[in-house]
Amino acid sequence: MNKQKIVKLTSIIIQRYYQNDTKPFIDYVDERVLWYGPATDQFLSGKKAIMEAWANESNTLTFSLGNLRLDYISSHDSYCEVMASFPVTTNYPNGEMIKMDQIIHITWCERKIKDTNDKQPRMLVIHISDLYQKHTLDNIYPVHFNQVYRGYMPVSESGRRIYFQGKDSFALYLLPDTILWVESTNNGRSSIIHTNNAEYHVKATTVELEREHPDFLIRCHRCHLVNPKHIVCIKRFNVTLSDGKEIPIPEKKYTAFKKTVHDHVQICG
Repeated sequence: MNKQKIVKLTSIIIQRYYQNDTKPFIDYVDERVLWYGPATDQFLSGKKAIMEAWANESNTLTFSLGNLRLDYISSHDSYCEVMASFPVTTNYPNGEMIKMDQIIHITWCERKIKDTNDKQPRMLVIHISDLYQKHTLDNIYPVHFNQVYRGYMPVSESGRRIYFQGKDSFALYLLPDTILWVESTNNGRSSIIHTNNAEYHVKATTVELEREHPDFLIRCHRCHLVNPKHIVCIKRFNVTLSDGKEIPIPEKKYTAFKKTVHDHVQICG
């Protein structure tokens, strides 16, 4: 089983799921799947039971999905475990917004397709953590909720995500707007991406990231890239970001850098 392929497939299924497109999920869920959560005591056995639960759903919920991290291991050629973690905001018709930091553990397996010799990946176990108390009138999504975590998570309107390979065998799908700055580490051989709520060690160098993403990563220093959308102020000779971080700008690069980001930020000096 190709782990990288499974991780990419998992990311697609999760993103489409929170766009209220359940077709990719349905296509890859196993007939004997076990589903746990997200509500306490919420257990569904088999694809048929999941389909019946969804058929009984009646709501117009929409979702805002944040940065997506996927860790994966494989203990057998035919199995792969994927752990997905991400923030998600549920938007209710009355204007209520509920934010949760979600964790989903998916066990993938290979299944032989009936009447053929082909094998296809299927989701065998789906465990959704961060449990809340399930209301007796709810099926899948919390509509008549008793206990929720409130708050709002701003995300990119486009929903565009950029793939990054984590340094410790994990995959990242990040919203560009949530990336504040990037610093070089390990003597320039890797990088740390700083977002609005976490930092991630990735294999790519700042040189590679600058070359691949010039639309939202601009070099201000030999060891630093910044996202112009998060620049609060530029003055001699440093740049201040929305998280309060101040990054120096070499004097020889100051004029050119200021000109590059002039349309995005306030020049303070």
